[in-house]
Amino acid sequence: MNNWQVRVELELAHASAPGVIALGALARMADRFAGKSVPTTTLHHWIRRCLARRRLQRVQKGLYLNAFRSPPGRPVEAAGHLRRDAVISLQSALAEFGLLNNPPRIMTAVVPLDSDGFLPSLGRVKTAVGEFVFRGIPRRILEAGDAEDRLDLVGHPDFACATAEKALLDWLYLAQSARSTLGAPQSKDIEVDALKRSRLNSLSRSMELSSALRDWQKRAGRG
Repeated sequence: MNNWQVRVELELAHASAPGVIALGALARMADRFAGKSVPTTTLHHWIRRCLARRRLQRVQKGLYLNAFRSPPGRPVEAAGHLRRDAVISLQSALAEFGLLNNPPRIMTAVVPLDSDGFLPSLGRVKTAVGEFVFRGIPRRILEAGDAEDRLDLVGHPDFACATAEKALLDWLYLAQSARSTLGAPQSKDIEVDALKRSRLNSLSRSMELSSALRDWQKRAGRG
């Protein structure tokens, strides 16, 4: 094994290494440690050996989970690489906190819709590590409220993951949207009592969903 390969693998094994890494980042890392441009064929040969050793796991062409690191990269961490600014939310975020009964195998994420007319690619995306569903929410709604309330910055520092309260409200927003096919969440499927009421109320005001939240809570018998 070449010296640059050893150093790249040590870098990938570091606790601060990313859980998901793209081919371009691997190439730059190899060039840096080799002190010169590593030939593409040499780099790909090393990647194939890492795949065979299960130290890298292909997500899709040019994107890999990093299993050198402990804990290894997880499929949900790839969402932001598959769609810019994607946030794990809805069912998947609730499942991350253990608050969703019978979580789906499909990973769910939301992406911001901007007013400049650019429309990100939404819907299902199949990868080698699982299937994702990306749903769009206007940026002003998606990013409403304090970052500490809408993103789990402590428990999920490696990728953008909504808090449980934000995940529920994203779900309620999409359920009432005429452009969405997502139905309203069933209260029996969610550990509602584990949600932080103050955070839920604060975010619902910021997202202009206070009425929708109250209606849902009444239907759930928790108003």
